[in-house]
Amino acid sequence: MLRSTRSPIERTDPKCVFDGTWKSLSQLYQTHDKSKFKKLRYQVQVDYARRLRVIEETIGELLVSRTTWLDLMRWHEEFAAPHDGGRPKKATARLMLKILKQIALFGKLALPETSGCGKVVEIMRDLAEQRTFASGRRERKEYLTYPQVVIYCEEAHGEGFHSIALAQAIMFECGMRPKDVIGEWVPTSEPGVTDVCSGGSKWLMGARWKEVDENFIWKHRLSKSVPREGIMDSETGKTELYDLLEFPLVRSELERIAPLHRSNFPASGPIIISESTGLPWSASRFRDRWREIARKAGIPDNVQNRDGRAGAATEADLAGVPREKVRRFHGHSKEDTTAIYQRESMELRSEIARARKAYRERVANGIANDRERRSKKSTG
Repeated sequence: MLRSTRSPIERTDPKCVFDGTWKSLSQLYQTHDKSKFKKLRYQVQVDYARRLRVIEETIGELLVSRTTWLDLMRWHEEFAAPHDGGRPKKATARLMLKILKQIALFGKLALPETSGCGKVVEIMRDLAEQRTFASGRRERKEYLTYPQVVIYCEEAHGEGFHSIALAQAIMFECGMRPKDVIGEWVPTSEPGVTDVCSGGSKWLMGARWKEVDENFIWKHRLSKSVPREGIMDSETGKTELYDLLEFPLVRSELERIAPLHRSNFPASGPIIISESTGLPWSASRFRDRWREIARKAGIPDNVQNRDGRAGAATEADLAGVPREKVRRFHGHSKEDTTAIYQRESMELRSEIARARKAYRERVANGIANDRERRSKKSTG
């Protein structure tokens, strides 16, 4: 056993004991106060913990110090193995190796050199330089299209889920991540203040009516830009502006609710409310209901709710918007919360929204003209 009086782990938390195995290293990573695991957002922690359990169950009893590059290659293959004859899960395998590297790096910094963690980190860096697992990067190429979203929203309304139609319109038109629209439910013990609670959970980070001003300008702090320790600080993270009326599908959905005057809409509260519960959707229920509606709308199962964001970028690209502007449209730029930057970003998004609208009209006109030509040809 690797136990040392010099180990900060043992001095800080006597319950944490590293016995040389990957399982004990995984548990140290999840329990130690200085671990980066403690700084992860709640849902990310849940996902990481689930994957760490897989690691503990599959290679947990193996010694870190005996790990070789052959082991890592084999584990990558095992993590990527498809289920029921499906496609290899290369992205999943890459993520699992990334997590292994994170806990090994933690061990390198927190444990004696004899733990073997440093050696594993070096091996994985060598594999990264050789791009050994690079084929798994960005393997998903699916995206939602404008026609699919139009049909989807119609289907959602037909099923009585008007909230999902509005959420889908916002996500596709504004290029938003689902969490920024529907929010997330976390335990009340997590950081963050909110007036929306249910049982032992509270709702954070989603779209709220109080963020929408009298001109339907939506001011929202992007969830991905806010670390766990910064949730309580309103100045932490990136805040962006969206002119909702510039996005045709969003405007149409708002008009379904009421005439476009701000006083006709709620002054506060979550924008997306489940018709079933009267509360914001949970991520799992929204995902399940979204899939049911998507199948009725004829959207393939390999296209996911999150692919609306990719669809927004793809449509902007097809509309001839320069790639740099598309990048800024999605918020892929340095963090800056100044009013000048926010206003410029909003104007850029509105410009792109108009370009996408014009592209849709060109496509529709082209289809109409083609039908007319074929009709004349058949009757002539």
